[in-house]
Amino acid sequence: MHRLMSDGESAPTPRSRLPWRRWPRLGWWGQLGAVLLCAALGVVLAVSLAGRVRAPIGPFDATLFARPSLSGRTIVSLGPLGSVEVDTHDAPVTLEARVDELRVGEAEAIARDLTLLEGIEDEIAHDAREALWALVRRAVLAALVGGAVGGLAVSRRWRSLVVGGTVGAVLAAGVTVATASSFRPEAVAEPRYTGLLTVAPTAVGDARALVTQFGEYRAQLAEFVGNVLALYRVAQELPTLGPTDGLVRVLHVSDVHLNPQAYDLMRELVGQFDVDAIVDTGDSTDFGTSVESRALDAIGSLGVPYVWIKGNHDSSATQASMAAQANAVVLDSTATEIEGIRFFGVADPRFTPDKSQPTGSEVEEAQADRYAPRVARLVRDAEPPNVDVLLVHDERVAARSGNLVPLVLAGHTHEPRLGSIDDATLLVQGSTGGAGRRGVDEDEEEREPLAASVLYFDRGTRRLLAYDQVTVAGLGNRGVRVERRAVEQAPTAGDDPAAEDDGGATTGPSGSTVPAAPTPTTPPATAPTTPTTPTTATEPPTTAPPPGQ
Repeated sequence: MHRLMSDGESAPTPRSRLPWRRWPRLGWWGQLGAVLLCAALGVVLAVSLAGRVRAPIGPFDATLFARPSLSGRTIVSLGPLGSVEVDTHDAPVTLEARVDELRVGEAEAIARDLTLLEGIEDEIAHDAREALWALVRRAVLAALVGGAVGGLAVSRRWRSLVVGGTVGAVLAAGVTVATASSFRPEAVAEPRYTGLLTVAPTAVGDARALVTQFGEYRAQLAEFVGNVLALYRVAQELPTLGPTDGLVRVLHVSDVHLNPQAYDLMRELVGQFDVDAIVDTGDSTDFGTSVESRALDAIGSLGVPYVWIKGNHDSSATQASMAAQANAVVLDSTATEIEGIRFFGVADPRFTPDKSQPTGSEVEEAQADRYAPRVARLVRDAEPPNVDVLLVHDERVAARSGNLVPLVLAGHTHEPRLGSIDDATLLVQGSTGGAGRRGVDEDEEEREPLAASVLYFDRGTRRLLAYDQVTVAGLGNRGVRVERRAVEQAPTAGDDPAAEDDGGATTGPSGSTVPAAPTPTTPPATAPTTPTTPTTATEPPTTAPPPGQ
């Protein structure tokens, strides 16, 4: 390291010969190669250490990573549950999202008020995009700094700094473009699992089977119901009545609760009974979210006017989505006239999914008592012309309106019932959706049936003459029951619509005639091989379960 001087003293070695100054001996190309190599290594090291960001995504706190790797993949780590790995791209970088923490306060708020779920998927998507862009910016900055530092490790000259920084920029841009251009969204269909999540393929398979089987069941049930209704019409010699028969047919439904089977049933009844309009007394959804409102698109294909009022499970967003359907008529303290019959509808003032509001039978009773006088005032203010049918979700809010209208239609209890409110006839509909998801959660024997009624009005007097009560067994069961009930005057409160009715044909004041009440039919337990010949008789349908909310 030293050379001796003439007087015996040692002299320092020239700076150009020190180890860190010997790069010039490599030549110009050798120096460039060394700078490029060290800059690339600096990029890899810097991105591995600094390529991460912590960000809120919905109710979660998460950390996103970008790591250089030999293969492109995306990993979602869920702590002790394991991880999901997907081959999403070809670029040499691994993207990882690690869920660090669930913010308890927000989770508890959602549990208390499920309406907060509305829009959460858009919020999560927005947060994820923002976090990903933050990760890209940080990774690019790390690549620039790492490349520059790697270049300086070869030679502390400004040219090495520039070359190293350029290497970092080129590598960062190339990997970003390669990742974006080779990204395969469809790859999520072929994930790999670790930890407890290895049972996910079985669970997903079961869920897919359930969806497939439910779709097949819907199709089979629709065909089955159509066959049974055709048999009913033939067996009872019901004529195919046209517009000149003096009758107006209105299909009364209620409490669909998101069950797509309900719309299949409506479609069959509209076709079989030449229905002029459908009246829905509310609770089309469960929580009133915008996601649920997408199910309402089926209404547009029913082909007849769809008169609707808000139930206690429907929100203002549900009402807006319903109003967007081309054939829907939303009544909110307003009236409409269809085939000469004037309907007046009142939206339910409650929103049950809002857990910040008091609930319970006593609270509901008190709310109905307070609201009933207002409903009566609204009906009086809507006349003239006279209201022929009052639509409410909960019959109790019509308690003061029985002397103002001839007919009140309601739902809410999930139990069909024929009764009266003072001088008015009261028809309470069951759940046309079999109480929706609750019909899936219950044991097969306890599942609620799908219920609907075809109402026959005299076109001249605009009064209800009779109705056919249609009951279809719930999910997983087969059985359809159709019964005729004549309505000549307001019945005694608590009368059962399934009770047999004696007597012959019912004649309206204007001369219209509804055929005689049929003996209750017992349709086949399985879909008949032809539309007219049943193979096996069903058991009589079970009695509707206790009222639901």
